[in-house]
Amino acid sequence: MKTTDSYKAKLDIWAREHQPCPQPKIANLPRFGSKKFNSYAELNAWKKQLLETLASRGGARWTT
Repeated sequence: MKTTDSYKAKLDIWAREHQPCPQPKIANLPRFGSKKFNSYAELNAWKKQLLETLASRGGARWTT
């Protein structure tokens, strides 16, 4: 069977290579924990404030 025909080909290749791929991370994301909201309005207000904080820090910076 060709590799392109196998649904598990990606897993087989990863298992053979033994080399983990570095995943990007956001370096300057504001810290936040678990939150509960009583309404979508509260959730949207929190998201707006979080995005404004992120924008004031210069936006998201991805690192590896």
